[in-house]
Amino acid sequence: MPELTVGASSAEIADFWEKHSKSAVSCAESTMQGFKNHALHCHNCDLAQSRTQVVWGTGPATASLVFVGEAPGRTEDLGGEPFTGAAGKVLDEFLAAADLNRADVYIANVVKCRPPNNRNPLPDEIAACSSYLKIQLELIKPAVVVTLGKFASQSLLNTSRGISSLQGTMQQMEHFKVLPLYHPAATIYDRSKREPFLQAASLLKQVS
Repeated sequence: MPELTVGASSAEIADFWEKHSKSAVSCAESTMQGFKNHALHCHNCDLAQSRTQVVWGTGPATASLVFVGEAPGRTEDLGGEPFTGAAGKVLDEFLAAADLNRADVYIANVVKCRPPNNRNPLPDEIAACSSYLKIQLELIKPAVVVTLGKFASQSLLNTSRGISSLQGTMQQMEHFKVLPLYHPAATIYDRSKREPFLQAASLLKQVS
């Protein structure tokens, strides 16, 4: 597959993918690595100025389950992997409740760079990364995408509904199901969210 030009815009990335996606999916692991390498040099939004590094995602490109959060935090920005801080420990509890571990799933974020001071990602930042997330999902071809928090859920479902009304409701999309959940960090700050968050693990057992 031809290489993507370093510094390509979001629109150019999307156009490149449309032209080459059919050949790319036959070698998902190597194609994923290629796009990751490209993303490491991305400057399509202002987050590139303040990040330590791009946090692309981790897990097998053959995973049937993908977890999508909103953006890296401080720990992830320093370490380069998603959900390795306190929220990551809560996510590990959820995985254990679903009889899963990290080796079984792919974990990514809507936005690949940390917003300053862990603020919410802005619409233009989400848009700048949207092509990368689309590529990840089309390469992996998961059965279920678990969206963690408001921004991931609204982005994947293209809805303005709040996360409280979406929490734990399995949604059927064109190519996969989406299970919106509270963000693991929200269950730390609001303990009332912890039980419904963990209980939703049973829904993954029904579809796995």
